[in-house]
Order: sequence, then structure tokens, then C-alpha cells
Amino acid sequence: MAPDGSRDSSTERHLDARALRFALIFPVLLSAGLVVGGLLIGPQLPDGVVLPLGGNPVPLATFLVVGGAGILLLGAGIGSFGAQTTLPRTLRRILLGVAMALQLTVCTLFAAALLGQSEGGGLPAVRVDGYVMLMGSGLAMAMGVVLALTFKPDEQWTPADDQALAAMLDAAEDPAFASDRLAYFLHPRGSVIMMILLAAVLPGALLALLSPWILLALVLAALLVIAMLCATVQVDRRQLTVKLLGVIPAISAPCEGVDAAVSLDIAAKDYGGWGLRRHSGSATFLTSSGAAVVLRQNDGGKVVVGAPNLDLADELSEILNRRAGKTPQQR
Repeated sequence: MAPDGSRDSSTERHLDARALRFALIFPVLLSAGLVVGGLLIGPQLPDGVVLPLGGNPVPLATFLVVGGAGILLLGAGIGSFGAQTTLPRTLRRILLGVAMALQLTVCTLFAAALLGQSEGGGLPAVRVDGYVMLMGSGLAMAMGVVLALTFKPDEQWTPADDQALAAMLDAAEDPAFASDRLAYFLHPRGSVIMMILLAAVLPGALLALLSPWILLALVLAALLVIAMLCATVQVDRRQLTVKLLGVIPAISAPCEGVDAAVSLDIAAKDYGGWGLRRHSGSATFLTSSGAAVVLRQNDGGKVVVGAPNLDLADELSEILNRRAGKTPQQR
């Protein structure tokens, strides 16, 4: 780890050694098992073996080399990607499961060809034994699913760990920084929600005489308006963010760009009204008049964010001022 607390890229692991060993060793053992089985059945195949895809008979050694190569190519080739820690955990599970299923399927296919063309059992020779292929393929799929569900990738250092480490370092320097995190949910008042719904339902009920789709469209539009007035407000050691419905980013204000933050009791009409507003480098999100935090930014812009009450507005402004290195301002 570097002296500044950041992770040294030269020591970062990009391979899950445990998963890589499994991805390489299992197909090798599977290929070895196919070779041993082929040698045991070899005396029953004096004229060679036809490959599963057809063609002229080839020597048993060639048949086993092709089968082993197919197992190694699919098993180790795809499975080794599942050991890459730079890939998402779910994708790594899927890759290892697919590798398991494919290499077992290839092994089953070549084993079914050996058994189908052998002279044992007094049955007529076939290019591929269907029963063996059916049972082996079912096992291959089941094993692939089981591996994908049970494999647990090694825990790796992530951006979330960087944030946690930085927070610990800040807390060591100043314990007040440890609590510099706040989140709350903003939504319209109940009376506002009822007003929006009535504004859609009453005319929609009359227009439904023409078409019921009009009523449905107006109700959906009203619900959309209400949804756009709901958002989560979060602040941490880096920035203030507002996300509509907790998902869609609407406002982002880095703490280092804050010149001052103050908690106020405001009227929404003085800042453009309800909802998300943007104008001349400024942004506001209010769901009603009342408690809010007004941020003045270094570039001259302004950000206004509502709060459920003045106590939360005070706490939010204190965090923003502290992270920006300014003296907290109260209403």
C-alpha cells in the first residue's frame, strides 16, 4: 500500500489463484480420464474410431488427442476467464459454470462415440451412443449450474474499500469526519399528492365516456408527476447528490466546490417552484415550501435542496461546510 493510503497498482491481484487452479487442473484430469477409458476400450476398436461429427475412421490415438484438446480448449480456455478478478463476480460465476458444462459435454460426446462403436455388449455399432450422450449431457448441465451457484470468488479490493479506508483515515485525523454522511428521502405532502391525483381523475372520469384509455393515460401521467417529485438526498465526504426515485441522478455538487451552505425556511415559489429546476448554472429540487439548504458554489452557481425539517437541513449544511473547510452557517 502506498504511503498516502492508496493501493499500489503493482501489487494488485488480477487473478483468483484458487479459481485458476481449478480451471486448469479439472480439464486436465478429465482429459486424462478420457484417455484412460479410450485405452481400455481400444482392443474393441481394431479399425479405428469415427469422430463424433462424422468422417472416416481415425486411429484411436488421434481420436483421443482431438477429444482431450477439445476438453482443454473449452474447459481451461473459458474457465481461466472466470479467474480474472477484473470481471464482475456474477460474470465469473457464469464463465466457470459454462466451462464446466461444456468440458463435461465434450467428454461425454467422445465417450459416447467410443462406447457406441465398440464391439462390447453384442449391440450394433453406432457413431454415438444416444443413451450415454443423454445421461452425460444432463449431468454436465447440472454440474455447470451447481458450480455457478456455489462458486465464491475471492474478495478483492474495490472502490468501496478505498472509500472506507479514506473515511477511517479522516476519522483518525478528526473524529467529527466519521459522521460526515447523511441520507434522507424527499416526497410531496399528502395534500399535494391528492391534488395531483384529483386533477387527473376528475376530468379523466368525464373523458372516459369518449375512451377509457384517456382516464388511464391521465392517471399514469399523474403518477409520473408524483414520482418526479420523489428523490433521495445523500451527502458523504465527497459530494452532495440528489437522485430522482433514488435511481436517476439529478443534482451533483462536490463538497470541494462549495463556498458556503446555509439552512433556511424558504418559499418554493422564490426558487422556481416544485421539482427539479435548472437555470444559469443553478439547480434546485424542492417538494414543498419549508426547510431547505442553499449552497453557494465557488463558480457562482447555486444549489437549493429541500429537507424534511430544519434539523436535518442544519445537519446537512454543517456537513457540507465542514467538508468544504468553511465555518458552518445556521438559519
